[in-house]
Amino acid sequence: NVTMAMPEGGFAYTQGTPKQFRRADLPEPVTREFCGECGTHILTRTHRVPGAVLLKVGTFDDPSLFGGPMVVIYTVDKQPFHHLPEGVPAFERVPG
Repeated sequence: NVTMAMPEGGFAYTQGTPKQFRRADLPEPVTREFCGECGTHILTRTHRVPGAVLLKVGTFDDPSLFGGPMVVIYTVDKQPFHHLPEGVPAFERVPG
């Protein structure tokens, strides 16, 4: 699950209206936005990164334009088949 953070003010949908989902059973849930047509997860908005949106890189037409990863988070959930890039800081959860 590769995401890229960018300022919320610099992001806008160019077409369509996303559907939103937020879990009601969590004290501080994130908001996830999905394509209203196909259901693809596009981005996440979280209180942990105020003023930013976390975009799913796999939804970009050409993700290579943005270079490589700068940090790896949530390695606590890493599976044996996940490989971490060398030289990139990695954290079990969001560093705080």
